[in-house]
Amino acid sequence: MSVDVFRRPLHCYILLSIWILLLVGGVYKYLEPKPRYPTASIATEQYHNLVLDVKTKRIFKVCNLPDDIKSGDEGFDSKQWTLRGLLVLIRHGDRGPLQHVTNISYVNCGYSDTDAHLKLYQDYLHNLTVLGKVSWIGPGAFHGFPVLPTHATQCQIGQLTMQGVAQLLKLGQVLRESYVGIWQKLLNLTQSEIVVYSTRYRRTFQSALAFLYGFVTGDTLSRVTILESQSMSFCFRDCGCPVADTFYRSLRRHITRQLLSHPAVALLSETTGRVTFSVGAEQGILGADPHSVRDALLTYICHSSGLPCNLHNCVKRQNVAGIFSYTDWVNHQKWNDINWRRYCLLKSYGLIKHIVSQMLHMVSNSGPYLILYSGHDHTLEQLSTALGLKSDPHLLRYAGRIIIEVYNNNRQLLNGARDMYFRILSNGKDVTRQVHFCKELHNVEQDVTLCKIEDIVRFIHDDYFTSLNFTNFKDSCVTKSV
Repeated sequence: MSVDVFRRPLHCYILLSIWILLLVGGVYKYLEPKPRYPTASIATEQYHNLVLDVKTKRIFKVCNLPDDIKSGDEGFDSKQWTLRGLLVLIRHGDRGPLQHVTNISYVNCGYSDTDAHLKLYQDYLHNLTVLGKVSWIGPGAFHGFPVLPTHATQCQIGQLTMQGVAQLLKLGQVLRESYVGIWQKLLNLTQSEIVVYSTRYRRTFQSALAFLYGFVTGDTLSRVTILESQSMSFCFRDCGCPVADTFYRSLRRHITRQLLSHPAVALLSETTGRVTFSVGAEQGILGADPHSVRDALLTYICHSSGLPCNLHNCVKRQNVAGIFSYTDWVNHQKWNDINWRRYCLLKSYGLIKHIVSQMLHMVSNSGPYLILYSGHDHTLEQLSTALGLKSDPHLLRYAGRIIIEVYNNNRQLLNGARDMYFRILSNGKDVTRQVHFCKELHNVEQDVTLCKIEDIVRFIHDDYFTSLNFTNFKDSCVTKSV
């Protein structure tokens, strides 16, 4: 009998065995339970990223990354004009989301460990609060608040991030460079010549500290007391206003009707929110609001993280573009809504009244000469509307700023407010020409326009409530205008 007769069955048996093993292995692999949650590698490598290009540039501007913060038109050098003082309003820096979002543990909310300015600031605060080398007069109502984010890299709900700290440090540094050459007082401001207000949030308190460290000397900062504002609007003694709340509710109803008239956007917001918000974050309610979805998406966008995914779907670039386009359009439309303008007039009255009083203190040479308000996007938005400024899609960026500069005309005899002028800058752009109550604009040069302080004094005392058909704050707040 031939040997081949025995070899053929053996070969067939071996091949059949190998085939069976491969089949079993394949079936086992197919039946192997899949992980319920994406791994870190999936979260960082395979998720959709938002790439900076022409179409997404406006989205990234909202992040206002530290490297993007530049000097603007702040300050001008002139023998005829002397800078007497500054009123600075800032929005806090980058923060964590306001609600729990998907895969938040994979988002790095820290900032470069090699940033020299940030390292100096951390060492300064360490000496200030731990080692006792510097006596700090100032936490006041914020005693017990941490001076830095409690986590260097983790995103905490509603809390300032280290990137947010870096933003305010950079903003303070940039503005210092803009003003130090034309305002020598900046180098030797005393404790009584600086007044700082912050809302009672860690993110605004920490933002104020970081900004001041970049803007004034460390020795000056150690002697500054930070005062608490009870309101995001900095309304001081003119706060309670039921009619303002009525105007706001009317505005919200109008915005809701707008969304209902755009069912495709409503569906986009709902589906994107379902992926973005984690379980337990009232997904239905939050997902129905495109502005809440937009805010949550910034957590991923501003930290170069992959867009969120759940078990069934991922947020795509076109989802982000659609949400931002719609919310930008709503904000622009809102600016022309009469209920919004009336709401902002009433909400900002206390702040504008306070600003005017501080201007007059500067005029009388009694100080203070630097006033800082550390607040929120609502603070800047409401003030801008009340002053009649145009809608600016970039106003509400993290570490955004509005600055009011007070000047003295050296060629005129001092005669109270009539010889004093001011100008307003929004994120570095001179917007004084937009202020509706400035009657006599003084054009100093091509990019510099000044308004008389007596115009804003007249506005707050005589004309502020004219559009509401009233003459004072109290009456405007108890009876709705027709």
